[in-house]
Amino acid sequence: MKSKMLMHGLGWMLAAALFVVAGCSKNPVDPGNNDGVNETVKIAGKTSVDIYNNVAAFKQVNDLMRGSEALAQMDIPELKNPGQAISFARSVQRQVFAKTPKNLEIDRLAGVMGDTVIWDVTYPDPVLNITFRSRLVYNDETSIARLTLVGFDYPQNHPLEYDSTEVVADLNFTLLNDNDDVLISIKNFKRFKSGRLIKQEEGSFIPDPYLPGSEPTGGVLESEITYNSSSFIQETKARFEYHEGAGGSYSKETKFSDGKSSSESVTFNENGTGSFSETRRDGTSIVGTFDSADQDGQGAYTLTTTFRAGHDPASISESGEFTINFADSTLNGTFEREVRFRDNHVESESVSVQQTRVGDLLSTSLNVDKSDGSHGFINIVETPDVDQVSGEWTNVDETFVTFNAESYADGSAHLEFKQYASEAAFENQQPPILSGVFDFYPDGSGSGVITEGDKGYNVTINPDGSVVIEPVV
Repeated sequence: MKSKMLMHGLGWMLAAALFVVAGCSKNPVDPGNNDGVNETVKIAGKTSVDIYNNVAAFKQVNDLMRGSEALAQMDIPELKNPGQAISFARSVQRQVFAKTPKNLEIDRLAGVMGDTVIWDVTYPDPVLNITFRSRLVYNDETSIARLTLVGFDYPQNHPLEYDSTEVVADLNFTLLNDNDDVLISIKNFKRFKSGRLIKQEEGSFIPDPYLPGSEPTGGVLESEITYNSSSFIQETKARFEYHEGAGGSYSKETKFSDGKSSSESVTFNENGTGSFSETRRDGTSIVGTFDSADQDGQGAYTLTTTFRAGHDPASISESGEFTINFADSTLNGTFEREVRFRDNHVESESVSVQQTRVGDLLSTSLNVDKSDGSHGFINIVETPDVDQVSGEWTNVDETFVTFNAESYADGSAHLEFKQYASEAAFENQQPPILSGVFDFYPDGSGSGVITEGDKGYNVTINPDGSVVIEPVV
């Protein structure tokens, strides 16, 4: 079951939120104070940030153009969007009913008063090598049922320690016939084994009331992720609310181990327009507007980022216009970005985007030109688990970079690159003058190592894109 109206609102809400994350905080800025580091190494660090920024930002543009379903993603597995939550609730209901004791007849349980445990069965699944507990509590007076499916005793190499799903549904007195059922709510909980980045995940969806055989046109979707004690991110909470005819809103708060937090909020209208804002943990403020492309094939957005007092650069302005081909959901467009420094010096960047689709394979080509003369080509190929990124980049000093990266759905990425004295040196198969390995995190920060001959450099990337490079002693 899926409501197009609900998915439309959620998609545009998250489109805005994703642009806030990817389009403004992840923009190139001048490197930090890197005394004792030669210029070639400094440029290598900055180039890596430039590559990551463009991939992160335009992956979200790509999702935006492919429609609301691609963007309607919360952080909780199985409850990523309203349509998926309802489908998952149905699958849980079928799994629970499939384990009904053979000799138990329940077409209608007349005379059962109040909450009654109909069955509570624990059984191993030899295929999945997991133990399940299937439970049904039913109230004949209200026809409300609670179906619970719990998985535990996972194999040692499985990331989960425990997971459970509870479905609260109006079964209309016909337990084994789901044609007249209505979902009231669904909750999902996952607890991960010790040592994992995430400690636990919780999600819930409460649809607006709807009639059997129809689809809900609104509701509330919430998620909460708790990370392990060693993670820099400690907790994220998000809430999406949408009601047909009234638009909707989205909010998210992230808490960090240093006691600081960041927040996002989005409002969106029935006509596909909306606005958003974000306050980052370092005081950076982002505001923007957007207009959807799903109605006429054309859309646009604007962003303004204002950094904290004394920061250089002081602000970033970004805007984009795009068209979508409804036949295959491919995107074409141009995006512009201007970075303004405290002395009013402005650096600009222009990116053209073109997508092609062959079957289920979507490829995106980004051609990037910067006002300082640097330029590059980036190719992104989507796969189910991780996007594969590759390309070439020419720096302002004519050094030439080849790179490969894995880019993940949460905004993190693993990047490896080699830098050559020039493009001609690369074509003549001369060895690289340096190489690097970087890991980027969802907030745009990261760390890595650059190797130049027998010298090594540790690199720290701040969330605002500034780079600190320290020689390995």
